[in-house]
Amino acid sequence: MAVKSNNHVWDYLTYYLGIKHDPGFAVLVSGPWGVGKTYLLKAFLKQEFGGEATNYIYVSLYGLSSVDEIDDALFQAAFPALTGTAAKVAGRVAKAGLKFLKVDPGDWNIKEFLNKFKAKVYVFDDLERCEAPINKVLGYINQFVEHAGAKVIVLANEAEIGADEDYVRRREKLIGKTLHVNSVFDEAFKHFASNIDHQGARAFILANAADIATIYNQSDLNNLRILLQTMWDFERFYAALSQEHVASEEAMVTLLRFLFVLSFEFKAARITEHDIASGRGMTASLIAQLEKDKPKRPIAIAGERYPMVDIDDNILSNELLVDYLVRGVVDADAIRMELKKSRFFISVADEPAWQTVWHWFERSDAEFDAALQKMEEQFKQRAFTRGGEILHVLGLRLFLADQSILQVSRADVVAQGKQYIDDIYQAKKLDIEPSDDARELRFQGWGGLGICEHDTPDYKVLFAHLASTMQRSVEDSYPEKARELLSAMTSDVDSFYRQVSLSHADASHYVRAPVLAKMPVDEFVNALLALHPSAQRLAMMALKSRYEYGSLDQTLQEERPWIIAVHDALGERLPQLSAISRRRFGMLLDWYMQIIKPEPDSENRAAAKPVC
Repeated sequence: MAVKSNNHVWDYLTYYLGIKHDPGFAVLVSGPWGVGKTYLLKAFLKQEFGGEATNYIYVSLYGLSSVDEIDDALFQAAFPALTGTAAKVAGRVAKAGLKFLKVDPGDWNIKEFLNKFKAKVYVFDDLERCEAPINKVLGYINQFVEHAGAKVIVLANEAEIGADEDYVRRREKLIGKTLHVNSVFDEAFKHFASNIDHQGARAFILANAADIATIYNQSDLNNLRILLQTMWDFERFYAALSQEHVASEEAMVTLLRFLFVLSFEFKAARITEHDIASGRGMTASLIAQLEKDKPKRPIAIAGERYPMVDIDDNILSNELLVDYLVRGVVDADAIRMELKKSRFFISVADEPAWQTVWHWFERSDAEFDAALQKMEEQFKQRAFTRGGEILHVLGLRLFLADQSILQVSRADVVAQGKQYIDDIYQAKKLDIEPSDDARELRFQGWGGLGICEHDTPDYKVLFAHLASTMQRSVEDSYPEKARELLSAMTSDVDSFYRQVSLSHADASHYVRAPVLAKMPVDEFVNALLALHPSAQRLAMMALKSRYEYGSLDQTLQEERPWIIAVHDALGERLPQLSAISRRRFGMLLDWYMQIIKPEPDSENRAAAKPVC
């Protein structure tokens, strides 16, 4: 990486190091975080001294909190070998260094060090990130200049230090020249790109250098570090794509612009995970237009910063973007699946009709009309059975009624929607999966797409009706699930434990659902008593775990009468067991069923007293 745009820095440092006498001052190289100060200076030192690192000492002050720690960093930079066993034995790097120099620790000072170690320049980087008091740090550095006549270069982002009085006073005494580093995009970009290992990603990034430069300039961040991190992230993303994807120039350019913009904004903390997850999309954009009196969304402000990029583009879902930008997850399968369904790769013939209607802004009239006709036919046939699809269709129908595309009123759409939900419930066609029940149903979106009209009262009525109906469907499944759990307990007690135990990592969807209330008490008791003693113990452990932490007073309160009845029935069966079985099972009741607190009207029940 060249540094031609910072020739003023390079030229002055050359002059400074060429001074024959003691200069009596240090040089400050200043610039914002990520602008390339450290890289520029190291490039300068490499050219000035070649491979002879002993000609200079480079100390990073990042995170150092005391003068002793700065001493250690200084000796470690001067004698890298001191980071090993010798330093550990000595107790401190500086102490080990003094022994190496044959200096009595009691005589230690900077001048003594400089007499022993003849470096041509001393560099102190990350001044603003040193945690020691600024006056002590500058006083430490000043010893090199004032008492030892050394040449010193300090690197800092002065904007982060601010107008600290101690800093201003000591700075005037120490710093004789301040050099400001400018961002050098072209030079940095070529260097960063040369270090991208994936050949395809490197070639694509280089081919789109103009777009990246435009985005970089529009960001007004002047931050090369963010640029480098974004390029590395994009390399990983590119590597996850199929040949079909990289062959589409339009799709790839859209992705590059889109991902670079969001990455710049997120890494600069101008947008948050919440902004990405909930603030993007056509629906959010439309809502923002209706709320012009409110402050603009951060994501909208970001969008205005980059006119060439649609910040609300739905080429990738918000969920996938959060994984990629926030968590660093690059899921190749998820990326390929979403791109396959994007406008660049999906065939309208393969797209669900309701999705074509949802994408009305990007579909031809003929495509839209055919899809709407099909969606309406499917609606009449009650073909939509998944909760998310139903909500999308209902939201779209409200939107289409507003546009007079459907010749019905919003009230009619609500009535028809409620009837639709009732009909598929009665026909037992409503799909209930762990991710689709009423507690997991998402209000604003599903399938990577925001739901139209989700902020309106009419939609909220339909959502509430669907949510309550889905909950009824879940509850309707309890008797069958109870039979499955009873069968699991008799054939595979480990499976029973996993499915009902709240504390088990693989706990099933029904761990917080009162499904056991639908299990016949006598059948459960008979099955439990027929188990091997070790299996009985595991089954009882499962129940104890299920009812810990107050669940019988919260989500599983409907199971309280059932478990008390089980306890009673087991107590009644104990006299029929052998003496040893009676003792063993009585202890199980005592150990694992104490979590059940009988209700006031059940004080006289046999279950209220432990049987041992």
